[in-house]
Amino acid sequence: MSLGAEYEGEMKNGRMEGKGKYTFPSGTVYVGQFLDGEFHGEGTLEYPGCGEYRATWKHGKVVEGHYVFSDGLKYTDPAEGEWDYCVANGDRRFYSEHVASLRPAGDSQLTDAHPPVRIPAGTYDTGDGYFHEAEQKVYDYDGNFLREPSAEEAKWIATKCRMG
Repeated sequence: MSLGAEYEGEMKNGRMEGKGKYTFPSGTVYVGQFLDGEFHGEGTLEYPGCGEYRATWKHGKVVEGHYVFSDGLKYTDPAEGEWDYCVANGDRRFYSEHVASLRPAGDSQLTDAHPPVRIPAGTYDTGDGYFHEAEQKVYDYDGNFLREPSAEEAKWIATKCRMG
């Protein structure tokens, strides 16, 4: 195993085989079946705070799978048909509104989380934190630096995202 990776589960001949849990150095976790040290059978890649990829694997390669966001919304691949969530000229409700219905009049829902996470005045909500335009940096909701967005992403954020 590489540095920082961890494995808990069944072994055969010194290799991961059977049911197990493999944690990558990034924090991503695979839970499922292994064969000769590879993902094989049913298994899920869990991305902390983002969602998970549920799949059937064969010798380390995906045979069939789908991504589910952390709020339970299943992504629809364009090859599988139209994705009717948040599309141009389509239903613009948040996924939580699809699940729990619309808010009463006067109680507007501005983000998928209700009430929305508080962000500093003059910054933009990016979904994983907030964008400080003057600094050209994105911080998590606790104020820790996340990334410097590309010029294209910064422009998109400033035109599309909720301002605090």
